[in-house]
Amino acid sequence: MKWDDGFAIGIEAIDNQHKKIFEHLLAIENSVTKRDPWHILHFFVTQLAESLKFHLEVEEALLEIIRYPDRIEHGDSHAGLLRQIEELEDQLRNSASGESLVGFFEIWFVRHVLNGDREYAAYIKEEFPALLDRSPAPAGL
Repeated sequence: MKWDDGFAIGIEAIDNQHKKIFEHLLAIENSVTKRDPWHILHFFVTQLAESLKFHLEVEEALLEIIRYPDRIEHGDSHAGLLRQIEELEDQLRNSASGESLVGFFEIWFVRHVLNGDREYAAYIKEEFPALLDRSPAPAGL
């Protein structure tokens, strides 16, 4: 699966993190397709897991700062994802197949971005439009 600009939520830092996660997903897909040895696939999965953990922490911090009304529910979905990642990593260690892992991440990530992330992005655009303003600050500030 590759990044599609239709996945963008309009918050550059978050969109860039999403793109990086998609790069990791593509590396895993390629590794599975090539039937790479377990240690190579494990390396790519570890990179993906670390990127996801960082991204989820950034999102949660952002939602806390702006006092997003659904931040607790959004955070709960993150906690569930992290538990599932651990389970999938265990399955990978035991079966040496990454196909279920790739499918899970693709489904979860697209659903997460297209639903939950779009909701908080709309909230930010309405309540904090200055956070999204990319024009340069006036001289002297």
